[in-house]
Formats: sequence, C-alpha cells, structure tokens
Amino acid sequence: MLDQTDFNETWATVSRLIVKHPSFNQAYQALKDAYLFNRQTGLSKNYWLVGPSGTGKTTLMDMLVKEFPPVELDDRRSIPVLAINIPALPTIKNLAEEILVQLGDPLFHRGSAIDKTIRILHLIKVCDAKLIVFDEMQHFIDRGHKRAPAEVADWLKTLIDRALISTVIMGLERTQIILDSNEQLRRRFCRRIDLRPFDLECPTSRSHFLGVIKKIDATLGLPIALDLQQPGIARQLHFATNGIMDYMVKLILGAYQIAVNRKLPGIDQSCLQAAFSESIWVEGLGKLNPFNSDFFGERLDQRGMVFYKAPAVELAKAKKGERL
Repeated sequence: MLDQTDFNETWATVSRLIVKHPSFNQAYQALKDAYLFNRQTGLSKNYWLVGPSGTGKTTLMDMLVKEFPPVELDDRRSIPVLAINIPALPTIKNLAEEILVQLGDPLFHRGSAIDKTIRILHLIKVCDAKLIVFDEMQHFIDRGHKRAPAEVADWLKTLIDRALISTVIMGLERTQIILDSNEQLRRRFCRRIDLRPFDLECPTSRSHFLGVIKKIDATLGLPIALDLQQPGIARQLHFATNGIMDYMVKLILGAYQIAVNRKLPGIDQSCLQAAFSESIWVEGLGKLNPFNSDFFGERLDQRGMVFYKAPAVELAKAKKGERL
C-alpha cells in the first residue's frame, strides 16, 4: 500500500507538472522571441496572449522568468523579464506600486501616479529589463471602476512607448475591452496569441489532449495505466474538463486519490465519476456527470453549470449591481 509520504510526493509532482504540448510550446517561443528581439535590436515586439483560466498563461510567464532570471551584479540588479500580476482590485496607482516592488524600489508607496511612472521608466533602464509581462489584465474590467479600462489603456500606451521594451498582456477574452479603449494601444497589440482549450473535433488537438492525459496518468506511477482505448472515454474526459489543462490535472489527481483509497491498481470509470463531483463540480451528479451512464451528453457550459462563461454584457451589469 502507498504510504502517505509517497502519496503526497506524487501529488506534488503532478501538481507541478508542465506538459509542453505543441500549442503551449508555440506560445512560449513567441514570448521568448519578443524578449530576444528587444535584447538584440533595442526594438519592441508586443503580444496579446488570450486564453481561458487554467490553460497555462501564468505558467508561461513563470517559465520565462526561470529561463531569464534576475541577476545580482556588483552595482545593480539585472531583471531581464519583469513579471507583473495585476492586483485583485486594480488601480493605476497600485499597479504602478506592484511594478516598483518588482523593480526593487523600497519607496514604492510614495509619490503620485506620475511620480511612480517616472521611477518605473528609470528603473526599467537601470535593471536592463527587456520584456514586461502583465498577467490577469481582465481584473481591470471585472473589479476596477467604470473608467478603469480606458485609464489603464492610456497609461499602458504611455508606458510602452517610453520604456521601449517588449510587452505582453495576458488575460481572458474580455481583455479586448481595454484594447478597444485606446486605438493606438490596440494597434500596438495587433499580434495575438491564443492559448485555447483542447478541441476534440480537431484530430490533432484530440491527439494532444489524450497525450496530456496519458502523461499525467503515467506520472502517477500506478501499476495499471488509465485505459484510453475504451469506447467513449475521450469524449467523457473532454466533457469533464472542457479541454482545459488545469481541470485535466484536477480530475486525474482526484481519481488517483480515490483509486489509492480504494486500493485499486489503477484509475477506472468509478474513480473518474467520483472525482468529477468531488474535485471539479459538486453538483456534477447523475445526468450531469460525464462518467455516469445517465449523462445527458452535452457540454456543461450553460448557465449554472461548471463551465459557464458569462458574456461581457452580463459582467458589466453585475458590476453595476443590476439584476441579471
């Protein structure tokens, strides 16, 4: 029987697993090229990276920082890639403060927004930054005030033009609202990278989807591998995860825990069925569970379901406190 230490180590290994499927690799190479282009030419390449939550945007940013890490020099700190997480309740002021913190400014909280911006531009040069990445840009739409998208668009346009380094903004599809607020900013981010969920109807994407599931399962090290040849299993797995990497990991890890608790040699249908309702959607029972024989056979993306995505108009109404 697997002891708790081995179980925890396996869980941690899978949780940290990065499966570099082709679309992920292409996105990473584009961001890396933006960094190298600025380093080699002094000119900038800007990208807008779009993808649902859980598709790997933050992982891409973390990988860039790991490949091009900060370096402590005799007289300063070199920060090749500046990785910025947008604050949960964003304003220009606290975004500027977050950038100053990452640049090592001990007085990040002092000064007006203009003062902070001037210091940011100075420190970008001092730290020899070549690429700045903004993650979770949709926070300005979801949690900022009414004028936030237009204000951050104007501020970003000024910062990008004066900093002269490559820039990547990452977020959900509705980040488009920020770009639409400033035509000049939108023109600077005409290069778009889509990090999409796996598509079961595309043979190539289907193959990559099953390959990722196989890799996750193999990393668990159970005696018997998950049978991906059984009829309907690919569609069941896709319904249960919506083709999104984060949900794929959650589902397989949940099924792994159940298999271990039941002392099974591998993950079976009953493990997957229980894992879906326990690890992904508590209401995913009976006909709403892809691994149940009574499953109704449609995507779980309608209102009230686990993969429902509210349209931008609904988000705007909810933000104003209107009844949906």
